[in-house]
Amino acid sequence: MSDAAFGQTSAEIAPGGKLRVGMIAITVLGGVAEPVARFVGQKLGAAVEPVMYPNPESYLQSFGKSEWDIAIGPRVLAPADKADSTANLWAISLVYVAAPGIEFPDIASVDKAGVKIGTILGAPSDRVLTREIKAAEIVRIPLSPTIAADAADFLRSGKANVFGADSGVGYPAAELLTGAKIVPGAFGTVLVAAALPKGRSPAAQALLATLVDEARQTGVVQKAIDAKNLKGVNVVTK
Repeated sequence: MSDAAFGQTSAEIAPGGKLRVGMIAITVLGGVAEPVARFVGQKLGAAVEPVMYPNPESYLQSFGKSEWDIAIGPRVLAPADKADSTANLWAISLVYVAAPGIEFPDIASVDKAGVKIGTILGAPSDRVLTREIKAAEIVRIPLSPTIAADAADFLRSGKANVFGADSGVGYPAAELLTGAKIVPGAFGTVLVAAALPKGRSPAAQALLATLVDEARQTGVVQKAIDAKNLKGVNVVTK
């Protein structure tokens, strides 16, 4: 791509030299996405402006509203009719945390009558559980800045026997609640990608894809994961 073409395409992605980046305000998503966004902004010569959404539902509803220039979040929350997504950047395991004194030998044993499964309202974990759970009861709580502590309290109170969430919530929740254990295995995976609003040129789509892939290959994504000390989160390898 010539310098002139690069400049034109950069301006299409980040109009006026500003790159607004839509993200979800949770460590395993926004916490990893911010360094990736800064990398992309630097490559484009644009100032990065984070647009943080407090929960998955508000992030989902932002598509098609021109609130951001690119978004970085769960692929499942990027509607194909409103966005064009890049290849996946990182993968997040969905795990169960069992309350103290309750034993589940494996993932399959959780879905039994009488079991209450807590999860985050509208999150990818909620979508997976809603689709897959047949016998257990799902009890939802809203995402908050203290969601790991909220999950631990939910288990401590007896409102749920087990809490299903992304590993960025599950492992810290287990550490906060003495006697809580991670159930062996994962009940799903959340794939994270970048996205452009629908209708951007093929050149803009290709440039964003190239830049986020460079962030993946050069260790930007891995360093962001390591900096947050996240378990159950891995860079996607092609």
